[in-house]
Amino acid sequence: MKTLKLFLCLIIPVGLLWLNLHAKDDWPVLKGPYLGQKPPGKTPEIFAPGIISTGCSERIAAFTPDGKELYYVLWGAPFGVVLHLKEKNGRWTKPEVAPFSGQYQGDFTMSGDGNTIVFSSNSPFSGTSAPQDHYYIWIVKRTATGWGKPKPFGPRINLEESFAGCPTIANNGNLYFFSDRAGSIGKEDIWMSKYIKGLYDEPGNLGNSVNSLDFDLDPFIAPDESYLIFTRIDKDRKGDADLFISFRNTDGTWAKPINMGPSINSAYKDEYAYITTDGKYLFFNSNRPSSLNPKPIPDGPGNIYWVDAAIINELKARPLQ
Repeated sequence: MKTLKLFLCLIIPVGLLWLNLHAKDDWPVLKGPYLGQKPPGKTPEIFAPGIISTGCSERIAAFTPDGKELYYVLWGAPFGVVLHLKEKNGRWTKPEVAPFSGQYQGDFTMSGDGNTIVFSSNSPFSGTSAPQDHYYIWIVKRTATGWGKPKPFGPRINLEESFAGCPTIANNGNLYFFSDRAGSIGKEDIWMSKYIKGLYDEPGNLGNSVNSLDFDLDPFIAPDESYLIFTRIDKDRKGDADLFISFRNTDGTWAKPINMGPSINSAYKDEYAYITTDGKYLFFNSNRPSSLNPKPIPDGPGNIYWVDAAIINELKARPLQ
């Protein structure tokens, strides 16, 4: 059964897979903060196993500031979708496809106030019907009646000749993302565009204080921009993905990135960090072996893990090596 489920995760379009997983009226009764799940300690644990994490490559779990809504990505061939559930009348609802999501959805991040989501997608632009050749960055804002219409960023952010992925937004509106655009130090770098008087400035490379000759990607910026968590993969792709963190110095520069260590990273792919708005928990994706996928394959299904975010302050207090 587990082998069959893994096979289905890899070949069935995500939308159909989601319908298959949630078609039956077997959604459990979930009540309380974080879906009523027991909070983790300093050892990462699978978040909501068999409910949210199913071994079918779920990633990026983001709760709204009031803790009443959860958004996460279900990824797979040929596309991924953002799913959404909320606490209603004291009970968490079944996941539904988020209103701004669709068949071309990529990764996303929610703003600290829960009112803005930025995401990467190869969705067709207005006036076109075919999907884009690569991923661009989009933005959608919450309105009085729900989520508005997603809009792509302008040509300063979205270049025709290069992709822009895994965007993350700070409280002041500054946008961080990774790209292979000209001027990159390594294979893929992290860039930032300042939000100035309602407009986004020309993106700047974060420089060799953060970026390297390797793949530096999937950033998460703290709402106050005090630290940046991102994924690093060896330039020859000989190693697995690890999570790194860089703290902002008092002069505004970035400190040398620190590998988040064996309490977070494993010998497998660990990526897509997200810190809850209450600062309590670190969520991330990993395809490490588990009861849900005992024999993970390269770039295959992973699960959402969570862990006490105390590791952030512990790493900040650690002297640089």
